Amino acid sequence: MNKITQGQVIALFAFDVGYEISLDKLRALMATTPVQPLSRKKQTPTYLQYVKTPQILHLGMVTGHFETQGTIQATVYDFGAISISYRWLLGQGAGVEMTDLPRISHDLYNLGLEAQAREQVETLINKIEPAITRPNLDRLVEDYYMFIIEKLDEPLRADELLVQNRSILAQTLRFETSALSKALQDEALSQGISYYDNDLTLIDWNAAIIVDRDYEDTASVLELLNVELLEARYIDWQLDRKIEEFGARVRKPKDIPVPLRNPYKQAIREIADLRLESSLLSERVENALKLVGDQYLARIHSAAAQRFYLHEWDRNISRKLDIITDYYELIKDRIQTAQSQTLEVIIVALILVELIVAFVK
Repeated sequence: MNKITQGQVIALFAFDVGYEISLDKLRALMATTPVQPLSRKKQTPTYLQYVKTPQILHLGMVTGHFETQGTIQATVYDFGAISISYRWLLGQGAGVEMTDLPRISHDLYNLGLEAQAREQVETLINKIEPAITRPNLDRLVEDYYMFIIEKLDEPLRADELLVQNRSILAQTLRFETSALSKALQDEALSQGISYYDNDLTLIDWNAAIIVDRDYEDTASVLELLNVELLEARYIDWQLDRKIEEFGARVRKPKDIPVPLRNPYKQAIREIADLRLESSLLSERVENALKLVGDQYLARIHSAAAQRFYLHEWDRNISRKLDIITDYYELIKDRIQTAQSQTLEVIIVALILVELIVAFVK
């Protein structure tokens, strides 16, 4: 059985912290390092880069896990998201048996790092608040885990590695210490992508295994996809909340129209703002990284998007934006009806006044 002589384990936690983060102001507040440009290994066009390069902050060290000291980093995105990562080296010294990966995976998943990550991001927000537009740490969090194998004691082709360690790799992706059924193994390992015959990326819904010396590009794309999923969930949650609120308003119409006053003015403004902000956030997240022209990373992006059900989230968001639009039209119609009724009342009142005046004379 093979040993891992060089690798990493990474736990990611994505948070939405505000409407927007000025990366220029961030650099003025704290020492940062830009995310490495894509790509150094694979033949990638020069325009394949981040639109606004995320910035990395080194937050310190973490001890007490995996018999080695780990690092804590924050990747800051301009569209208001921060990804906290915990990273430990794997395979130091005598190396790690491949058979140990499921146990490592299980232990990593059960460390309870989410609460620690939230504390890290809360502390960070206090330090960089001047760079954040409308700062607000949302309750939602999206976690993802990566197991990176940079070097084995005996090199294997990707197909050989997959055949010899099929059960182990599936268990690792699902954080299980017991063997999975063949059906579950097939499902967990269904998204496998290779560029050369000695590298392999296995993408599952909550974890990935990257067998590659030059793993940075793939890891960066997966980290960004995890943030995309968070933002999709955030938009969806915001829309759910507003749909319920606007629905309650629509179900309680004003019985008596009030002249010169629009009782739905605030609702109309909120609906318009929500539609605009949701569309802008979706566009900024989707355009954060340009992958046009790179088939390999585009395949990574596509496979991860499929695993994360991003297209389903997008469809749900579009459907809910349509509902918001329907409410907008309903409220507009109600206002027009109320205004017409008010005008009719005024006209009738004027006629009555004229009749009374004429009668008195």
